[in-house]
Amino acid sequence: MSRIEDMWWREREAPLRRALLAPLALAEAPFRAAVALRGALYGAGLLPAARAAAPVFSVGNLAVGGSGKTPVALALARLLAGRGRVVAVLSRGYGARRGGARVVSDGRRILLGAAEAGDEPLLLARRLPGLRVLCGPSRAVLARWAVEELGADALVLDDGFQHRALARDLDLVVLDASNPWGNGRLLPRGPNREGREALARADLAWLSRADQAEPAALEALRALCGERTGRPPVESRHAVAGLSDGALERSFPAAELAGRRVLLLAGIARPGGFRRTLEGLGARVAAERIFADHHAFADRELEEAFAAARAAGCDHVATTEKDAVRLSTRWAGEEMLRVVRIEVEITRGAGLLDEAVDRVLGGPR
Repeated sequence: MSRIEDMWWREREAPLRRALLAPLALAEAPFRAAVALRGALYGAGLLPAARAAAPVFSVGNLAVGGSGKTPVALALARLLAGRGRVVAVLSRGYGARRGGARVVSDGRRILLGAAEAGDEPLLLARRLPGLRVLCGPSRAVLARWAVEELGADALVLDDGFQHRALARDLDLVVLDASNPWGNGRLLPRGPNREGREALARADLAWLSRADQAEPAALEALRALCGERTGRPPVESRHAVAGLSDGALERSFPAAELAGRRVLLLAGIARPGGFRRTLEGLGARVAAERIFADHHAFADRELEEAFAAARAAGCDHVATTEKDAVRLSTRWAGEEMLRVVRIEVEITRGAGLLDEAVDRVLGGPR
């Protein structure tokens, strides 16, 4: 996480942070105006939205990174597959060195690595066998490819709330209930792509990490989502499904980290949530190595991290699945490494999600 991203999410804690971000207000104002103009043009039909030949379920957020969107996209893809659908995820592929339209997984085999696919698309492909995963700047192009060439009949538009060039049948917005707005500002002064008024465009809100929110704040967020979307939100917590090795092949019980000293290794948007997860498992976070979201780990960085772990008397280096898919074979094979596997566990509103999906599909098959 960069220094400015840290200030986005923690600005309210200190006047100095507010002062350091104040000059970015000059850039925030034109960004806000551009967002409003673009929204008005789409709302008036002056900017076109392509219609796919299969139902489109968009999973997005208002803030950049860290809302828990990828586990939600995986849960939605599983739900659709459970309805008998052939599911394809359409992603921009952030962090990839390769551009253009490309197939990460055709449903039978994974065709690209993290450098070409991006970490989140590759993670989705590895976690759900049979899932088609495509990346590229034009989701309309990906939608045609997924339907016509890969046989998909349900499309999940990953990070799609602001990608309005592809029409969607269900717009789902994910908010991190523990910290949904950061400092409340729009880019670049804050982390938000749109203000909270944009929730009115969503069909359904999903509150991730609801178990980590203060009760009063959670109740206010529920009320806001209900007011803006017309229905209560879905709520979930991040549940640890277990541990694995760096290659995501061998499994270990989550209890293995209890009482153990670990070095936290992460290149994700908001590593605080991962830190809380490790502490919730009983791990003692003795050291940390934090990098920017989607960071491509260099050998020297990993050499230093593992050396620091040994120097600090750590039993393990703990990382996320999203980080693990960016590790080379050499580092994925490190015996000290433990990857924490996360699933979303819906704690409230599962029926609302089922109803919303069935409305689009016309009921279960």
